[in-house]
Order: sequence, then C-alpha cells, then structure tokens
Amino acid sequence: MHPFFEQTLHLLDTELARIQTAFARLAEDFIWEKPKHYMNSIGNLCLHLAGNERQNIVSGIGGTPFIRSRSNEFFAEDGYTADELCKMLTSIREQSRMILQPLTEQDFAKNIRIEYPPNSNVSSYTKPLLQLVYHTTAHYSFHTGQIILLTKFFQTGEENLLQWQH
Repeated sequence: MHPFFEQTLHLLDTELARIQTAFARLAEDFIWEKPKHYMNSIGNLCLHLAGNERQNIVSGIGGTPFIRSRSNEFFAEDGYTADELCKMLTSIREQSRMILQPLTEQDFAKNIRIEYPPNSNVSSYTKPLLQLVYHTTAHYSFHTGQIILLTKFFQTGEENLLQWQH
C-alpha cells in the first residue's frame, strides 16, 4: 500500500478509536443529547462522519452507489445505539480500506466527482483524489474533536479521554 494511504488509514483508525473510547465513557442517554437545541449530538456527528466517509471514499473513489441524506444526519434525534454507531463507522472504514489499499501515486491526480442531489442545498464538486482523501481525513479529525469535547461535557467523572488534559 502506498505510504500516503497507509498513513491516512492509520489517522482515520486513530480517530475512530477515540470515538469508541468516548462511547465507553457515556451512558446511552447522552449519545443523542444536545447541549443547546442548535448544536449537534454525538449521534448526529457519527452519522455525519459515516455519511462523509461513505460519500467521498466508498462512493466517490470506490464508485459504489451514492447513498446519503446529509440533512438527515443532523435532524436525527435517535435511532442508533452507541454500539450500532460504532459498527456503522467500522464497517465504512473497512470498505474505505479495501478501496484505498490498491491505489498508487498515479491515482493522486485522478479527478473525483462528488454529486449531491439537486434539492440538497449543497453544491456538487470535483477534486483530485489526493485532495479529497486529505479533506476527508481532516474532516474526520475535526468532528472527532467535537465528540471528545461533548463526551467531556457529559461524562460523570473527570478522567481524560486522551492522554492529555486539554
């Protein structure tokens, strides 16, 4: 496997492990809790991460059918347990791994078209594969940070989720 894709998967797997650690610290009631009505819950963020990775890597790069209702990721108020969300994220990661493993440096510049449905209020776009994978990884890390912060907010103890206090 090309070192870039190997490192990408390592980073994505590290973030997924952090999400799994967060779930282990929370009661199920907090998975769909929103600190304020206009904020996302941990469940919403997990659905969004699953949708984004599936769209960009599994569908966009892998060419599988596009399956996503982006707005529903944010409107959901329940429907999945922490275990089900973890299984969803893990399943998508396994699919991403299969798609990224055979890629080479020659694939970096390949243009990938990400299409949104006409009434989704999100613009479709084309990006080079390398940029799309990099964006997906940064996006995953960003929202994992939000999940960690929400977990710290909701957990009953004061223990750190990561090895650091911040």
